Amino acid sequence: MVQVRLLWQQLYLQYMKPNRGRLQTAEHILAHILESKGSVVNVVIAKFEENLGLLEVTSNEDLREMDAAKLQAEVNYVVVKHLAVKKYFIEREVAGAKFNLSRIPASVCELRIVEIEGFDKTPCRDPHVENTREIGTFVLLSVKRVGKDRYRFVFRVD
Repeated sequence: MVQVRLLWQQLYLQYMKPNRGRLQTAEHILAHILESKGSVVNVVIAKFEENLGLLEVTSNEDLREMDAAKLQAEVNYVVVKHLAVKKYFIEREVAGAKFNLSRIPASVCELRIVEIEGFDKTPCRDPHVENTREIGTFVLLSVKRVGKDRYRFVFRVD
């Protein structure tokens, strides 16, 4: 019975949730590109629905003025590099020297790190792919201002 249940869970995740991990890994790439643009960009929240990803950031610049097609191309450029996506755990004390942990509860003693090889390292508990090529094609659907200095990026992967 246990083997059947585990097999069903694996099949469900693989076939019934085809975007599992793809949107989350694409969000890491998008966030890293935005943070490296020169203006001060801070990730506020990332949310995922069945077929859509949503990333909200704050910025002192109007991010609606960015070239959306160029940003989409930058994300896809990283996707097709075939970069390994590693997941591992480190102690909070070690992580505190490398990452901003202000949004992670103090009760969390060990953090899961998602590393897109040679590109980005971020604490994250969400599912991710094993390689960036598994993401498919990143499609940026919209960039909207949703607050004084807050912007929402909506995207999907094909």
